[in-house]
Amino acid sequence: MHGTAFPEELLTYLSIVSTAFVPGGASYPPGGEAQVDTFIEQRATAEDLAAFLDLMTRYPATTVEEATSRISEMESGEPLAFAWLREFIYHGYYASHRTLAAMADRGYEYHGAPQPLGYRIREQMRTPTAVRGSYISTEEVRRATS
Repeated sequence: MHGTAFPEELLTYLSIVSTAFVPGGASYPPGGEAQVDTFIEQRATAEDLAAFLDLMTRYPATTVEEATSRISEMESGEPLAFAWLREFIYHGYYASHRTLAAMADRGYEYHGAPQPLGYRIREQMRTPTAVRGSYISTEEVRRATS
């Protein structure tokens, strides 16, 4: 089940960690201002909550600088946990209305979730410019012999 309520301490931790992952700049908000913590809370399962609490215990951080150091430790020591956390944070960041507004202000035609809208595909982008491979109908397929 998604939408598991997170303790305030964990939300604060995720805000700090998401800012360490995505510091922002050039009119883009940092991860904490993009409300990545809220995105994660709304989509996390009870198992995810337990895993986030475990990471918070093993990689504590109360400042962005400390979180940056802890993230580096996690990346080298537990790459799977690092990748899992990074995936949540990046999805939350690029789903944020604040991030999407910053992208729109810079001229990106991104529509955000739900897909399939995403980036606008122009007609010339749909058609390959070079022929690669060939088509063989199912009836014409034969077993390769050596």
